[in-house]
Amino acid sequence: MTQNKKIGIIGGLGANASSFFLQILINKINQDGIKMPEIILDSVSIDDFISDESKILQGQKQLFKTIDQFNLLKPNIVVMCCNTAHIIYPKINKLSNFNFPSLINLVNEKIDKSNCQNIGILATPNTLKFKLYQNNSKKIFNPDLDLQNILEKNIRLIINSDFEKINYDLISKKINKFIKSNNLNGIVLGCTEIPVFFQKIKLDKNITIFNSSEILANHLINYLQC
Repeated sequence: MTQNKKIGIIGGLGANASSFFLQILINKINQDGIKMPEIILDSVSIDDFISDESKILQGQKQLFKTIDQFNLLKPNIVVMCCNTAHIIYPKINKLSNFNFPSLINLVNEKIDKSNCQNIGILATPNTLKFKLYQNNSKKIFNPDLDLQNILEKNIRLIINSDFEKINYDLISKKINKFIKSNNLNGIVLGCTEIPVFFQKIKLDKNITIFNSSEILANHLINYLQC
C-alpha cells in the first residue's frame, strides 16, 4: 500500500500556472486511486525574469529562502513547476535536503526516448536564451522573434488572468507555421503558462507534444506509487 507522503510544489512566476499544475496532479492522483498525499504549494512571489535577465539574481535570493523553508518542512519530494526558474536550479538544488528532480531533465529524458528528431520549443525568452532544452540528442528549433513575442504576450495574459484577451486563432496560425517551416515532429511546451492556453490551439499536423506540466505530474505519480 502506498504510504502517505509529503509533496512540496514551488509555484511558477505566475499563480495561475501553479494552480493549473496542481489540478493536473490532483486529477491524476484520484484517477489512479492513490492515497492523497500532503501537498504544500508555495506559489512564490518572485520578481519577473521571464525576459529580464537582470532580475534573475533577485529571483535566486527569493528561491534560496523558499528552499530553506521547505528544508524545515521535511517533504519527501519537491518539484518546481516553472521552466524559467530552472535557470537557477543548479544553485538552489545544492541547498535542498530533499528529493528535488529537475523538470528540464525530466522533459529532456522524454525527448531522448521519443522517435522525434526535430523538436520545437515554445517557451519564455530567457528559457530560450539560456538553452535549457538543448541537453538532448535531438535537433532543437527555437521560434522566430515574431512567435516568441506572441508567446511572451500570452504568457503574461495568463499570469494576469486576462484570459479573454488571448487570440487562439493567431497563436494557432503562428505555431502551425513554425511546425511546417522546420518540419517538426515534436513540440515542447516549455513554460507552465503555455499548457493553460495550448489546450485550445488547433494544429494542422499530428505531432508529439511534450507538455512539461504533464511530464512533471506523471513523475510525481510514479514517485507516489513506489
